[in-house]
Amino acid sequence: MRRRGNALEALVAGLRGSPSGRADWHAVIALANRTLLTPDLFSSLARAGQIHRLPQDVYEYLRFVHDCNRERNLRLRAQLLEAVAALNRRGIVPLLLKGAVPLFLSPAGRAPSRMTSDLDLAVEPAEEAAAQACLEELGYIEVAGGRGMARQQDAGMLELRARRARGFEPAMPVQRDGLRVNIPPAQSRALHWIVHDLLKEGDYWRGRIDLRHLHDLAQLAESDDVDWRALQASMSDRSARNALDTQLLALHHFFGTRIPARCARRPIVRFQHWRRVFTATHPIIGAPLRLAGNLIWGTRRFLSADCSARGGSSDLARRVARTLLLPSAKI
Repeated sequence: MRRRGNALEALVAGLRGSPSGRADWHAVIALANRTLLTPDLFSSLARAGQIHRLPQDVYEYLRFVHDCNRERNLRLRAQLLEAVAALNRRGIVPLLLKGAVPLFLSPAGRAPSRMTSDLDLAVEPAEEAAAQACLEELGYIEVAGGRGMARQQDAGMLELRARRARGFEPAMPVQRDGLRVNIPPAQSRALHWIVHDLLKEGDYWRGRIDLRHLHDLAQLAESDDVDWRALQASMSDRSARNALDTQLLALHHFFGTRIPARCARRPIVRFQHWRRVFTATHPIIGAPLRLAGNLIWGTRRFLSADCSARGGSSDLARRVARTLLLPSAKI
């Protein structure tokens, strides 16, 4: 099914600031919407001075989505600053995670183009109860299912968690406009995205690509000096190192990011990279590969002792089935 492949190539070209003159923009926009990259597509073309090359209706649609997302991100930023200020007054300096980092670092009145679903904060385990009480004083209420805290007037939920000592390097204290936070260094943020997608959510085995997170990694590598070799050395076992190298090959394939040459030396890494790209560009004939990967990942999850202990094998089976069957923003 070359239409998906052509749309993916055109979307990636647009994210790199070079719109394709032969793109099927309906397919490109559908894929950008699905992968949550529509505002990034507009901003990438605008920064490259290529936005004028778009058809008028495409330009108007992308600008509309971009502007709506900008307003939402400004609201999320105000929500984040309010929460940080309240925590600081209690003597708590939160660790910002994922999309909260660019929101906090963006200048006043401006917002990053990245679509952010919610705000993720972490505090020391001993501070978690006090931090939750502080947020409840602001009107936050726990959402059913333990998915975070929310208020009716906000643009998104806020997820508060206990800080875990799993970062690649110590967090950096940052102070801006009188507010104090901790921010993971670029290496730790890159490691978090890779481990979360390829290992925790099983993308390495399932043959999926989170194009938005891959774009995040490409931007991070462009703005910060990420030491990929140090990340490789930090991986706990061969399977984790294979997953990292597979993601780095995808990063180089789609966005031209410079990576260590040894990433492509192992046959299993080259095969996994080929499988992910093939199933992304040929979803119908690549379906058997995707099915085999899902079965492997589901089996690994089912046999995982720590997962089974949380709710029993039947609960795990339900969660695995729900994850496999729910619609995904990944390709």
